[in-house]
Amino acid sequence: MAAGADVIVATGFYEGGTVPTKVVGTFTILPMIVDAAGDIPVLACGGIADTRAVRASFALGASGIFIGTALLAAEESRLASNIKQQLILLNADDMLLYRADPAFYRSIPGKLPNHLVAMNAQGATGTEIFAAADRYNGMREGMLFGNLDKGYASFGLGISQIHAIEPAQKIIARLATGIPEHVKN
Repeated sequence: MAAGADVIVATGFYEGGTVPTKVVGTFTILPMIVDAAGDIPVLACGGIADTRAVRASFALGASGIFIGTALLAAEESRLASNIKQQLILLNADDMLLYRADPAFYRSIPGKLPNHLVAMNAQGATGTEIFAAADRYNGMREGMLFGNLDKGYASFGLGISQIHAIEPAQKIIARLATGIPEHVKN
């Protein structure tokens, strides 16, 4: 490809993990990037956890989808079991948002995440908050070991559409039903 890219991933603010600096939702940024990408395929990413979001992604010009949070609910996922249970019980409205280097983070509630939100409200810098979160080690502590006293667990806003722990194959098969027939062929 002319720009040296085989594919572009259009990631909106609905994603989990390190959230983008621009507060632009996936379904707003996706057509903007599709229009700018020309012939380069664009994958939609962020908040895609059910067939409605898959269909919307293709309707907005995506050539494919990039899934994160939906697959964290898979039986095969290494996510701590107590965090998997929270993943299926909570929704987007339960998520905490705070500034931390390089931009924003989102987490389910817990001792450390609540503290990070309080630091943010008190005016701490992103660097200070990221240090208090133990940088990326905090995500490891929360998500892999299930310890929200010392870590955080970050998910995309598609969390609202996840209601069961299932095999990855079942999750993929369900999401694939949202792919339009003209794309499958």
